[in-house]
Amino acid sequence: MSDGFQDELWPHFVPLWTDLRAIAPGLLLAGGYGLFLKQQWLVSRLRSLGTADEVRTLVPLHRWKDQTPRVTKDFDFIAGLDLIASPEEQHQLHEVLEKHDFKVVPSNARWQFEKKIGAGRSVVLDFHTPSPAGKRDDLRVQSRRVKPQRSLGQTGIHGRENPEAISSELHPFPFTYGGVEIVLPNSVTLALMKLVAMRDRRLVSQDASKSADERQIEEGQARKHAEDVGRVMAMMTREESELVGNILDAVRAAPVFAAATDTFSKFFQDDEGWGAQVVAGKWGAADFRLIQTTLAAWLH
Repeated sequence: MSDGFQDELWPHFVPLWTDLRAIAPGLLLAGGYGLFLKQQWLVSRLRSLGTADEVRTLVPLHRWKDQTPRVTKDFDFIAGLDLIASPEEQHQLHEVLEKHDFKVVPSNARWQFEKKIGAGRSVVLDFHTPSPAGKRDDLRVQSRRVKPQRSLGQTGIHGRENPEAISSELHPFPFTYGGVEIVLPNSVTLALMKLVAMRDRRLVSQDASKSADERQIEEGQARKHAEDVGRVMAMMTREESELVGNILDAVRAAPVFAAATDTFSKFFQDDEGWGAQVVAGKWGAADFRLIQTTLAAWLH
């Protein structure tokens, strides 16, 4: 990998990602690892080009209080609905997953896979998919699981229905890092996904029916998602920001947009909100205000 940087997941990610995208060029990398690699790309560009020529982002990287990317142990891929519906491509996906030793996680069969990478260590792969728009003859949705209409048995993948992945195919963001083209969803989709994930985890952390340990774990995950909201916004490039209006026009009428707007209002809009309190200290005051006001301009 270029720039002398290594991470434990990279050797497992690259061959898998390369083979999967040969079958499904529209596959997207989301989640913490997507943000991790985008930040590593920005860091590598800053080191090679210097402050004067660094990639222009909402919050320039040289102003970040902490430039260390957040480590993750998961891959989150967004698979297109047509990919889920295609028996031919499904069989090819199955062969790639087998080739790279990703095995079905029985409790989340066919949308979650796991690969052992060392003693007591593994990497988990989740396939997400947007909610189908209307009824389709080639797909069925069951318990937030998107499947091919005709069962393929123990072959291929399902998609974990993720309404927040709406319009993920609009203006995806590509960049080349370590000689590999990485493609992330647009920043609007990523922000929606992280906002709603933060809300859901925070609500579970306050559920009195859960054990103290469970609530603590959920609280930690909620904090990570809140911090990721800030990172999504801070890393938005000038080119991405110029396309935001088109994406917002496409998602504004969706229920998930209303849910994200409500979440922002409750958690981030006021400095006393839980999300704002979690995130504010990670940034300079002016930079956090910029993140906050940019989100406010989107979510109204």
